[in-house]
Amino acid sequence: MQIDINYDNGLSDIANNIENNFADIIGQGAQTVCESAKSLCPVDTGRLQSSINVQPGGNTAVISADTEYAVFVEFGTSKMAAQPYLVPALLSNTQAILSAIAEAIKG
Repeated sequence: MQIDINYDNGLSDIANNIENNFADIIGQGAQTVCESAKSLCPVDTGRLQSSINVQPGGNTAVISADTEYAVFVEFGTSKMAAQPYLVPALLSNTQAILSAIAEAIKG
């Protein structure tokens, strides 16, 4: 014998709406961080700046700089001071992204 009890009262619709909005928010937030990183990126030839891109993936996104020297510019070396652009871009936009997520949950 089995008894199933299910109380939804629209909660699954709310959860689906949050999930759909969450992917959009992550994508928009990642694009904002990408643009911020490009504006903070030191420019010599422009190759590093133009290599900064976003790879969205549903509820995740990867922001990367696809040059062999990107990490050295970001963190520096024993012979060169760091010129961070990716980490500051993320940190300066984190609160706005979290606020957008909170609004989607409330909404």
